[in-house]
Amino acid sequence: MLFSVHAFIFGLGIYRGRMIFISKEAAVIPSVIAIILLVATWILSFVHFKSAQAKESGRGFSYWDIVKRKFFRDKKGITGAIIVMIMVYMALFSPFLATDDPIEMNYSNSLAPPYLNHPLGTDNYGRDIFSRIVFGSRVALGIGAGATLFNMVFGGFLGLIAGFYKGITDSLVMRLLEIINSIPFLVLAILVVSVFGSSPLTLIVVLGIFGLYPARIIRSEVLSVREEEYISAAQAVGAGDFRVLFRHVLPNAMASLLVVTTMRIGVNIIIVAGLSFLGLGINPPTPSWGAMLQQAQEYIRIGWWMAIWPGLAIFLTVLGFNLLGDSFRDVLDPKLSKTSLQE
Repeated sequence: MLFSVHAFIFGLGIYRGRMIFISKEAAVIPSVIAIILLVATWILSFVHFKSAQAKESGRGFSYWDIVKRKFFRDKKGITGAIIVMIMVYMALFSPFLATDDPIEMNYSNSLAPPYLNHPLGTDNYGRDIFSRIVFGSRVALGIGAGATLFNMVFGGFLGLIAGFYKGITDSLVMRLLEIINSIPFLVLAILVVSVFGSSPLTLIVVLGIFGLYPARIIRSEVLSVREEEYISAAQAVGAGDFRVLFRHVLPNAMASLLVVTTMRIGVNIIIVAGLSFLGLGINPPTPSWGAMLQQAQEYIRIGWWMAIWPGLAIFLTVLGFNLLGDSFRDVLDPKLSKTSLQE
């Protein structure tokens, strides 16, 4: 199925004349990604075939085999994964999927309702809304995922050292997080955007600093894990702090971090849309779902489609990440592994 999807995208890029070596308007990065995914999916099919043969020969199921089996039985997880994959593919292959130039204006066709040439209608400048939503997914997912990666890496590291070393280190990290949380986010966002501009990097840093919630989650997990006997055994045989932290403690706290990270992407997407709605997001004419909603409020009575489709895109994207995170929380729980084996 994945190979068929990637083959369709590859063919669509050729049909639209955006694939490398086809035309001067080639989208280089999406073309390279399309080729890599097509080849990787083909190779993955052989790896999956060999893995299935190994299981049939009597090899036992590992923890991640159990997690995979549980995930594919979870309908909400599959639904969330499908929604997320659609949005991610929209962002990666926007030049292939968009039917028109998202910033090209056509005043003679402004506020046109949905019809065949423009399935989602046009805005007050005559720009195709479908194409703007497709390209707007890059802003939403790019900044949202980038900020979440910042949250996961930096926040996870702070929670890891705070929970493992406790004492003065724990107190310093927790007080730092309390100071950051006490600063009004919107005030700081306005200040930073006014000084440094509303570039994607600026928004990622601002959202990353104000989204260090994984630190508290990881800290609570580490406080529990560090008291286990295998941690004491590793330290008794001379394992250093670095090895104990990243070889024994972090893998056992990774499940909670993955759940929080998945759900945090949805939160960051909403925040990015809200900042764009307030005029603090990416500068126009770059398509952004929040900016499209802000622009649509003046034409809501005569051009309802200008508000419906960007709002629906935000809703579906956040819903997909929330469903996926909720499913991860269920399937990554090691306490349920025994029940899954019995099933």
